Amino acid sequence: MFRSPFFRAYGFWHWGEGLQTVLFTWYMTFHAGLSAVQIGFYQALVLSPFLIFTIAGGALSDRIGAGRSYRWSTLCFALVLAGYGMADHLGGFLPGAFFAYCLAAGITSAISNPAIDTFIPQATPRSAQANALMAATAHNIAKLAGTLSGLLLPWLLALGGFGLNALLMGVSVLMLRLHFRAKLGVSEPRPVAARSKPQRIGILQHYRTCPENFDILLSSAMLGLLIVPVGYILWPLLLRERFPDAGGWMALLFISSWVGAIAVTGVAGRYAAHLRHPGRLALLVWLVWAVLLGLLLLAQSFWQMCLVTMVMGGAKLGKALVYGRYLHNSPAPARGVLIAVEQTAFWGLATLGTFAMGAMVEHLGVETVVLTVSMAVVCCVAVLAARRQLSRIEMA
Repeated sequence: MFRSPFFRAYGFWHWGEGLQTVLFTWYMTFHAGLSAVQIGFYQALVLSPFLIFTIAGGALSDRIGAGRSYRWSTLCFALVLAGYGMADHLGGFLPGAFFAYCLAAGITSAISNPAIDTFIPQATPRSAQANALMAATAHNIAKLAGTLSGLLLPWLLALGGFGLNALLMGVSVLMLRLHFRAKLGVSEPRPVAARSKPQRIGILQHYRTCPENFDILLSSAMLGLLIVPVGYILWPLLLRERFPDAGGWMALLFISSWVGAIAVTGVAGRYAAHLRHPGRLALLVWLVWAVLLGLLLLAQSFWQMCLVTMVMGGAKLGKALVYGRYLHNSPAPARGVLIAVEQTAFWGLATLGTFAMGAMVEHLGVETVVLTVSMAVVCCVAVLAARRQLSRIEMA
Protein backbone atom coordinates (compact mmCIF):
# COMPACT_ATOMS: atom_id res chain seq x y z
CA MET A 1 0.00 0.00 0.00
CA PHE A 2 2.64 2.54 1.01
CA ARG A 3 4.66 1.83 -2.14
CA SER A 4 1.93 3.64 -4.07
CA PRO A 5 2.51 7.40 -4.47
CA PHE A 6 -1.27 7.87 -4.34
CA PHE A 7 -1.59 6.38 -0.86
CA ARG A 8 1.42 8.43 0.21
CA ALA A 9 -0.32 11.58 -1.04
CA TYR A 10 -3.52 10.45 0.66
CA GLY A 11 -1.57 9.71 3.82
CA PHE A 12 0.30 13.04 4.00
CA TRP A 13 -2.94 14.96 3.50
CA HIS A 14 -4.67 13.11 6.33
CA TRP A 15 -1.53 13.35 8.47
CA GLY A 16 -1.98 17.09 8.16
CA GLU A 17 -5.69 16.77 8.92
CA GLY A 18 -4.93 14.64 11.99
CA LEU A 19 -2.44 17.18 13.27
CA GLN A 20 -4.88 20.00 12.61
CA THR A 21 -7.58 18.28 14.69
CA VAL A 22 -5.30 18.11 17.74
CA LEU A 23 -3.70 21.49 17.04
CA PHE A 24 -7.03 23.26 16.61
CA THR A 25 -8.56 21.69 19.73
CA TRP A 26 -5.42 22.22 21.84
CA TYR A 27 -5.11 25.80 20.59
CA MET A 28 -8.65 26.73 21.69
CA THR A 29 -8.95 24.61 24.84
CA PHE A 30 -5.56 25.15 26.45
CA HIS A 31 -3.60 27.80 24.52
CA ALA A 32 -6.45 30.35 24.23
CA GLY A 33 -8.60 29.02 27.11
CA LEU A 34 -11.92 29.46 25.32
CA SER A 35 -15.30 28.52 26.81
CA ALA A 36 -17.39 25.53 25.68
CA VAL A 37 -19.67 27.78 23.62
CA GLN A 38 -16.70 29.50 21.97
CA ILE A 39 -15.04 26.15 21.20
CA GLY A 40 -18.28 24.87 19.68
CA PHE A 41 -18.68 28.06 17.64
CA TYR A 42 -15.18 27.99 16.15
CA GLN A 43 -15.28 24.23 15.55
CA ALA A 44 -18.55 24.74 13.70
CA LEU A 45 -17.13 27.75 11.84
CA VAL A 46 -14.17 25.83 10.43
CA LEU A 47 -16.57 23.09 9.28
CA SER A 48 -19.25 25.46 7.94
CA PRO A 49 -17.75 25.82 4.41
CA PHE A 50 -18.47 22.12 3.89
CA LEU A 51 -22.15 23.11 3.65
CA ILE A 52 -21.49 25.15 0.50
CA PHE A 53 -18.04 24.65 -0.97
CA THR A 54 -17.79 20.85 -0.90
CA ILE A 55 -20.37 20.40 -3.67
CA ALA A 56 -18.81 23.30 -5.57
CA GLY A 57 -15.43 21.61 -5.15
CA GLY A 58 -16.79 18.31 -6.45
CA ALA A 59 -18.26 20.04 -9.51
CA LEU A 60 -14.94 21.80 -10.04
CA SER A 61 -13.12 18.46 -9.93
CA ASP A 62 -15.48 17.01 -12.54
CA ARG A 63 -14.97 20.05 -14.76
CA ILE A 64 -11.23 20.87 -14.62
CA GLY A 65 -9.86 17.58 -13.30
CA ALA A 66 -9.49 16.35 -9.74
CA GLY A 67 -5.69 16.60 -9.82
CA ARG A 68 -5.67 20.28 -10.70
CA SER A 69 -8.46 21.08 -8.23
CA TYR A 70 -6.66 19.22 -5.45
CA ARG A 71 -3.28 20.78 -6.17
CA TRP A 72 -4.36 24.42 -6.00
CA SER A 73 -6.79 24.09 -3.10
CA THR A 74 -4.27 22.16 -0.99
CA LEU A 75 -1.48 24.63 -1.68
CA CYS A 76 -3.81 27.44 -0.62
CA PHE A 77 -4.63 25.44 2.51
CA ALA A 78 -0.90 25.26 3.30
CA LEU A 79 -0.53 29.02 2.91
CA VAL A 80 -3.48 29.65 5.23
CA LEU A 81 -1.95 27.42 7.91
CA ALA A 82 1.47 29.01 7.68
CA GLY A 83 0.01 32.52 7.62
CA TYR A 84 -2.08 32.08 10.76
CA GLY A 85 0.80 30.48 12.64
CA MET A 86 2.87 33.57 11.92
CA ALA A 87 0.00 35.90 12.84
CA ASP A 88 -0.46 34.21 16.23
CA HIS A 89 3.28 34.36 16.85
CA LEU A 90 3.31 38.11 16.23
CA GLY A 91 0.00 39.17 17.80
CA GLY A 92 -1.30 36.29 19.92
CA PHE A 93 -4.92 35.17 19.81
CA LEU A 94 -7.04 37.73 17.96
CA PRO A 95 -10.72 36.79 17.47
CA GLY A 96 -10.96 38.51 14.09
CA ALA A 97 -7.86 36.82 12.69
CA PHE A 98 -8.96 33.45 14.06
CA PHE A 99 -12.41 33.92 12.53
CA ALA A 100 -10.83 34.58 9.12
CA TYR A 101 -8.49 31.60 9.51
CA CYS A 102 -11.41 29.23 10.29
CA LEU A 103 -13.29 30.30 7.17
CA ALA A 104 -10.25 30.16 4.85
CA ALA A 105 -9.07 26.79 6.18
CA GLY A 106 -12.60 25.38 5.92
CA ILE A 107 -13.06 26.53 2.31
CA THR A 108 -9.75 25.14 1.04
CA SER A 109 -10.24 21.87 2.93
CA ALA A 110 -13.80 21.52 1.58
CA ILE A 111 -12.49 21.73 -1.99
CA SER A 112 -9.55 19.36 -1.40
CA ASN A 113 -11.59 16.62 0.26
CA PRO A 114 -13.76 15.40 -2.65
CA ALA A 115 -10.92 15.89 -5.16
CA ILE A 116 -8.55 13.32 -3.69
CA ASP A 117 -11.30 10.76 -2.99
CA THR A 118 -12.18 10.56 -6.69
CA PHE A 119 -8.97 8.58 -7.31
CA ILE A 120 -9.78 5.80 -4.80
CA PRO A 121 -11.77 3.44 -7.09
CA GLN A 122 -8.86 3.16 -9.56
CA ALA A 123 -6.02 3.50 -7.03
CA THR A 124 -5.16 -0.21 -7.45
CA PRO A 125 -6.45 -3.03 -9.71
CA ARG A 126 -8.60 -4.31 -6.81
CA SER A 127 -12.33 -3.55 -6.45
CA ALA A 128 -13.57 -0.14 -5.34
CA GLN A 129 -14.65 -1.58 -1.98
CA ALA A 130 -11.24 -3.15 -1.37
CA ASN A 131 -9.54 0.11 -2.36
CA ALA A 132 -11.81 1.99 0.03
CA LEU A 133 -10.73 -0.27 2.90
CA MET A 134 -7.07 0.28 1.94
CA ALA A 135 -7.69 4.02 1.83
CA ALA A 136 -9.33 3.82 5.25
CA THR A 137 -6.27 2.08 6.69
CA ALA A 138 -3.95 4.67 5.11
CA HIS A 139 -6.27 7.40 6.43
CA ASN A 140 -6.22 6.00 9.97
CA ILE A 141 -2.44 5.49 10.07
CA ALA A 142 -1.98 9.03 8.79
CA LYS A 143 -4.39 10.40 11.37
CA LEU A 144 -2.45 8.55 14.07
CA ALA A 145 0.79 10.10 12.79
CA GLY A 146 -0.87 13.51 12.91
CA THR A 147 -2.12 12.89 16.42
CA LEU A 148 1.33 11.72 17.56
CA SER A 149 2.71 14.92 16.08
CA GLY A 150 0.29 16.73 18.39
CA LEU A 151 2.35 15.54 21.36
CA LEU A 152 5.02 17.98 20.21
CA LEU A 153 2.74 21.00 20.54
CA PRO A 154 4.02 22.03 24.01
CA TRP A 155 7.43 22.49 22.34
CA LEU A 156 6.36 23.50 18.83
CA LEU A 157 3.80 26.02 20.12
CA ALA A 158 1.34 27.55 17.68
CA LEU A 159 3.94 28.76 15.18
CA GLY A 160 5.66 25.38 14.84
CA GLY A 161 2.37 23.46 14.85
CA PHE A 162 0.77 25.48 12.06
CA GLY A 163 4.04 25.49 10.12
CA LEU A 164 4.41 21.71 10.29
CA ASN A 165 0.79 21.33 9.23
CA ALA A 166 1.45 23.49 6.15
CA LEU A 167 4.53 21.43 5.24
CA LEU A 168 2.55 18.16 5.29
CA MET A 169 -0.02 19.58 2.88
CA GLY A 170 2.71 20.64 0.47
CA VAL A 171 4.29 17.18 0.52
CA SER A 172 0.90 15.62 -0.28
CA VAL A 173 0.63 17.70 -3.46
CA LEU A 174 4.10 16.53 -4.51
CA MET A 175 3.25 12.86 -3.88
CA LEU A 176 0.07 13.04 -5.96
CA ARG A 177 2.02 14.51 -8.87
CA LEU A 178 4.49 11.60 -8.60
CA HIS A 179 1.49 9.22 -8.67
CA PHE A 180 0.37 10.61 -12.03
CA ARG A 181 3.86 10.34 -13.50
CA ALA A 182 4.38 6.78 -12.25
CA LYS A 183 1.00 5.47 -13.39
CA LEU A 184 0.21 7.45 -16.49
CA GLY A 185 3.42 9.05 -17.72
CA VAL A 186 1.68 12.44 -17.71
CA SER A 187 1.05 15.12 -15.13
CA GLU A 188 -2.61 14.20 -14.59
CA PRO A 189 -5.58 12.66 -16.44
CA ARG A 190 -7.83 14.93 -18.44
CA PRO A 191 -11.23 15.63 -16.86
CA VAL A 192 -14.24 13.79 -18.18
CA ALA A 193 -15.82 17.02 -19.41
CA ALA A 194 -12.80 17.72 -21.61
CA ARG A 195 -13.01 14.34 -23.39
CA SER A 196 -16.72 14.21 -24.10
CA LYS A 197 -20.07 15.72 -23.27
CA PRO A 198 -21.70 13.13 -21.03
CA GLN A 199 -25.40 13.19 -20.29
CA ARG A 200 -26.07 15.22 -17.17
CA ILE A 201 -26.92 13.03 -14.22
CA GLY A 202 -29.48 14.40 -11.76
CA ILE A 203 -28.38 14.02 -8.16
CA LEU A 204 -31.89 13.44 -6.82
CA GLN A 205 -32.59 11.02 -9.65
CA HIS A 206 -29.47 9.05 -8.74
CA TYR A 207 -30.60 8.60 -5.14
CA ARG A 208 -34.10 7.59 -6.26
CA THR A 209 -32.77 4.95 -8.63
CA CYS A 210 -30.05 3.84 -6.21
CA PRO A 211 -31.61 3.62 -2.71
CA GLU A 212 -28.47 1.86 -1.50
CA ASN A 213 -26.47 5.06 -2.00
CA PHE A 214 -29.24 7.08 -0.37
CA ASP A 215 -28.99 5.03 2.83
CA ILE A 216 -25.21 5.31 2.78
CA LEU A 217 -25.78 9.06 2.55
CA LEU A 218 -28.13 8.85 5.56
CA SER A 219 -25.47 6.97 7.53
CA SER A 220 -22.95 9.70 6.70
CA ALA A 221 -25.43 12.28 7.98
CA MET A 222 -25.68 10.35 11.26
CA LEU A 223 -21.91 10.20 11.56
CA GLY A 224 -21.52 13.91 10.87
CA LEU A 225 -24.33 15.09 13.12
CA LEU A 226 -23.74 12.83 16.12
CA ILE A 227 -20.44 10.93 16.05
CA VAL A 228 -17.89 13.35 14.61
CA PRO A 229 -18.66 16.18 17.11
CA VAL A 230 -17.95 13.87 20.04
CA GLY A 231 -14.21 14.01 19.35
CA TYR A 232 -14.29 17.77 18.92
CA ILE A 233 -16.47 18.60 21.93
CA LEU A 234 -17.22 15.80 24.39
CA TRP A 235 -13.78 14.18 24.67
CA PRO A 236 -11.77 17.34 25.42
CA LEU A 237 -14.45 18.83 27.70
CA LEU A 238 -14.99 15.57 29.57
CA LEU A 239 -11.23 15.36 29.99
CA ARG A 240 -11.05 18.96 31.27
CA GLU A 241 -13.92 18.36 33.71
CA ARG A 242 -12.89 15.00 35.14
CA PHE A 243 -9.11 14.76 34.66
CA PRO A 244 -7.83 18.34 34.27
CA ASP A 245 -4.27 17.42 35.28
CA ALA A 246 -4.03 15.26 32.13
CA GLY A 247 -4.80 18.18 29.80
CA GLY A 248 -1.27 18.21 28.44
CA TRP A 249 -1.74 14.61 27.32
CA MET A 250 -4.98 15.22 25.45
CA ALA A 251 -3.40 13.95 22.24
CA LEU A 252 -3.27 10.46 23.81
CA LEU A 253 -7.07 10.28 23.62
CA PHE A 254 -6.94 10.75 19.87
CA ILE A 255 -3.93 8.43 19.58
CA SER A 256 -5.86 5.71 21.37
CA SER A 257 -8.80 6.17 19.00
CA TRP A 258 -6.62 5.93 15.89
CA VAL A 259 -4.78 2.87 17.20
CA GLY A 260 -8.13 1.11 17.56
CA ALA A 261 -9.21 2.28 14.10
CA ILE A 262 -5.98 1.10 12.44
CA ALA A 263 -6.21 -2.33 14.04
CA VAL A 264 -9.80 -2.88 12.95
CA THR A 265 -9.57 -1.45 9.41
CA GLY A 266 -6.26 -3.22 8.82
CA VAL A 267 -7.80 -6.60 9.60
CA ALA A 268 -10.89 -5.77 7.52
CA GLY A 269 -8.76 -4.72 4.56
CA ARG A 270 -6.74 -7.92 4.69
CA TYR A 271 -9.85 -10.08 4.71
CA ALA A 272 -11.98 -7.84 2.48
CA ALA A 273 -12.82 -10.72 0.14
CA HIS A 274 -14.45 -12.61 3.03
CA LEU A 275 -16.71 -9.76 4.14
CA ARG A 276 -19.94 -10.86 2.47
CA HIS A 277 -22.27 -8.41 4.24
CA PRO A 278 -20.27 -5.25 5.06
CA GLY A 279 -23.42 -3.18 5.67
CA ARG A 280 -24.56 -5.42 8.51
CA LEU A 281 -21.13 -5.20 10.09
CA ALA A 282 -21.21 -1.39 9.78
CA LEU A 283 -24.52 -1.23 11.66
CA LEU A 284 -23.12 -3.44 14.41
CA VAL A 285 -19.97 -1.30 14.69
CA TRP A 286 -22.02 1.89 15.13
CA LEU A 287 -24.25 0.26 17.73
CA VAL A 288 -21.23 -0.84 19.77
CA TRP A 289 -19.82 2.70 19.55
CA ALA A 290 -23.03 4.13 21.02
CA VAL A 291 -22.91 1.73 23.98
CA LEU A 292 -19.24 2.50 24.62
CA LEU A 293 -19.91 6.25 24.60
CA GLY A 294 -22.27 5.78 27.54
CA LEU A 295 -19.72 3.56 29.31
CA LEU A 296 -17.14 6.33 28.95
CA LEU A 297 -18.78 8.01 31.95
CA LEU A 298 -17.71 5.08 34.12
CA ALA A 299 -13.98 5.66 33.47
CA GLN A 300 -12.22 6.26 36.78
CA SER A 301 -8.90 7.48 35.39
CA PHE A 302 -7.41 9.09 32.31
CA TRP A 303 -5.95 5.75 31.24
CA GLN A 304 -9.32 4.02 31.44
CA MET A 305 -10.72 6.82 29.30
CA CYS A 306 -7.97 6.17 26.76
CA LEU A 307 -8.81 2.45 26.74
CA VAL A 308 -12.50 3.08 26.03
CA THR A 309 -11.71 5.58 23.27
CA MET A 310 -9.35 3.03 21.72
CA VAL A 311 -12.18 0.53 21.35
CA MET A 312 -14.50 3.32 20.16
CA GLY A 313 -11.99 4.06 17.41
CA GLY A 314 -13.10 0.85 15.72
CA ALA A 315 -16.28 2.70 14.69
CA LYS A 316 -14.27 4.31 11.89
CA LEU A 317 -14.53 0.97 10.12
CA GLY A 318 -18.25 1.54 9.64
CA LYS A 319 -18.01 4.18 6.95
CA ALA A 320 -15.15 2.38 5.20
CA LEU A 321 -17.29 -0.74 4.89
CA VAL A 322 -19.99 1.06 2.88
CA TYR A 323 -18.09 3.96 1.28
CA GLY A 324 -16.51 1.77 -1.38
CA ARG A 325 -19.97 0.66 -2.42
CA TYR A 326 -21.02 4.30 -2.67
CA LEU A 327 -18.07 5.01 -4.99
CA HIS A 328 -18.82 1.88 -7.02
CA ASN A 329 -22.44 2.96 -7.51
CA SER A 330 -21.51 6.53 -8.52
CA PRO A 331 -21.22 7.05 -12.32
CA ALA A 332 -17.85 8.49 -13.37
CA PRO A 333 -19.15 11.72 -15.01
CA ALA A 334 -20.76 12.81 -11.72
CA ARG A 335 -18.53 11.04 -9.22
CA GLY A 336 -16.95 14.25 -7.93
CA VAL A 337 -20.33 15.84 -7.21
CA LEU A 338 -21.75 12.69 -5.61
CA ILE A 339 -18.70 12.40 -3.36
CA ALA A 340 -19.13 16.07 -2.50
CA VAL A 341 -22.79 15.51 -1.58
CA GLU A 342 -21.78 12.68 0.76
CA GLN A 343 -19.06 14.79 2.34
CA THR A 344 -21.46 17.69 2.71
CA ALA A 345 -23.79 15.39 4.66
CA PHE A 346 -20.84 14.18 6.72
CA TRP A 347 -18.92 17.40 7.38
CA GLY A 348 -21.74 19.84 6.78
CA LEU A 349 -23.92 18.28 9.46
CA ALA A 350 -20.82 18.00 11.63
CA THR A 351 -20.83 21.80 11.53
CA LEU A 352 -24.32 21.95 13.01
CA GLY A 353 -23.72 19.06 15.37
CA THR A 354 -20.51 20.52 16.74
CA PHE A 355 -22.03 23.91 17.45
CA ALA A 356 -25.16 22.37 18.97
CA MET A 357 -23.14 19.95 21.09
CA GLY A 358 -21.00 22.76 22.51
CA ALA A 359 -24.12 24.76 23.40
CA MET A 360 -25.79 21.70 24.95
CA VAL A 361 -22.78 21.03 27.15
CA GLU A 362 -22.83 24.65 28.31
CA HIS A 363 -26.47 24.40 29.42
CA LEU A 364 -26.96 20.72 30.32
CA GLY A 365 -23.52 19.49 31.34
CA VAL A 366 -21.20 17.10 29.58
CA GLU A 367 -22.51 13.88 31.17
CA THR A 368 -26.12 14.54 30.15
CA VAL A 369 -25.04 15.25 26.57
CA VAL A 370 -22.96 12.05 26.45
CA LEU A 371 -26.00 9.95 27.33
CA THR A 372 -28.23 11.89 24.91
CA VAL A 373 -25.87 11.34 21.99
CA SER A 374 -25.49 7.66 22.86
CA MET A 375 -29.25 7.09 22.75
CA ALA A 376 -29.63 9.15 19.56
CA VAL A 377 -27.09 6.97 17.70
CA VAL A 378 -28.88 3.81 18.84
CA CYS A 379 -32.14 5.19 17.40
CA CYS A 380 -30.49 6.11 14.09
CA VAL A 381 -28.93 2.65 13.73
CA ALA A 382 -32.34 1.09 14.40
CA VAL A 383 -33.92 3.19 11.62
CA LEU A 384 -31.16 2.27 9.13
CA ALA A 385 -31.50 -1.40 10.03
CA ALA A 386 -35.28 -1.24 9.54
CA ARG A 387 -34.83 0.24 6.04
CA ARG A 388 -32.69 -2.84 5.17
CA GLN A 389 -30.71 -1.17 2.38
CA LEU A 390 -27.37 -1.37 4.19
CA SER A 391 -27.97 -4.91 5.43
CA ARG A 392 -28.46 -6.07 1.83
CA ILE A 393 -25.09 -4.79 0.61
CA GLU A 394 -22.81 -7.61 -0.56
CA MET A 395 -19.09 -7.29 -1.21
CA ALA A 396 -18.47 -7.10 -4.95
